Amino acid sequence: MKYLDVESFRTINSRLSFPTTSGDRHVVGRVEAYSCKVAGADKKLYRFLENKFQDDLEEAKNLSPEQSSLTNIVSPFGPLTQSASRKTLFYLIATLNASFPDYDFSSLSADQFTKEPSPGFALKSINTTLLNVGCPTTLRTSRMWDSIDSIIDIDNCDVYSYMPAMESDPYEDEGPVWSFNYFFFNKSLKRIVFFTCRCVSNLEELEDPSDQELVFGDFMDDPVETEFYPTSQHALKSMAIGGGLKF
Repeated sequence: MKYLDVESFRTINSRLSFPTTSGDRHVVGRVEAYSCKVAGADKKLYRFLENKFQDDLEEAKNLSPEQSSLTNIVSPFGPLTQSASRKTLFYLIATLNASFPDYDFSSLSADQFTKEPSPGFALKSINTTLLNVGCPTTLRTSRMWDSIDSIIDIDNCDVYSYMPAMESDPYEDEGPVWSFNYFFFNKSLKRIVFFTCRCVSNLEELEDPSDQELVFGDFMDDPVETEFYPTSQHALKSMAIGGGLKF
C-alpha cells in the first residue's frame, strides 16, 4: 500500500486530538489515504494469505459435509472462494500493517471486519461519536468530509469497520475507553481512506467501580443532533432520512 500525503488531512489530523467535555479523557484520531499499489512487503503478505486460504480449504475437505460447507459462508467481502473477496481482505490487512508498522495483522480473519450498511451510516456513527465527547469547533468547521470526499468519492465507497480482539488491538496498551477503525474503499479509484480514533482516560487508575461510571457516563448521554458538513449526496440523504445524528 502506498501512503498518500494529503495536505488537507494534515490539518484535520491536527484537530483530531482534543480533550473531552468531562476533561478526564482525551480523543486522538487520524485520517490517512492509501493507494492500493502493491509493494514488496505487500506481495509477501498477499502470498501468505493466499497460501493460508488454500491450506484452510484443504483442511475443510477432510471435514464432514456439514463442516465443509462452512467454507462457502459469505464474508463481509463476499464468498472467500472468489479472489476479489480475498483481495479486499488483503487490502484492509495491508492498510492496517502500513498504518501501524509496529504490528503484524496478517493473522486476521474476514470475520473480524464488518461491512457497514452504507457510507452515510458510517458518517453518522463517526459524527455522533465525536460530537458526543466534545468535538471542538475548529474540527466541526474544517469541512472534514469535504476533504475526505475529494480524495475517495464517498458515495462510491464500500465502508468496512474493524473491531479488534484484545490480542490484535494496536491500542491495547493505552486501555482506550472506546475506539473505532473505518475503511472507505473505492474499488474504481483503487484507494482506501482509513479513519481511526480512540478515547483514552487521563486517570491513571480507578479506585472504585462508581468512578468508572463517571468516566463512561457522559458518553452515554443523548447524542447531539447536528451535522459535520458532509457534501456527498448519499450522506446528506441518509442523514435527512435518519432525522439527525443518532445511534
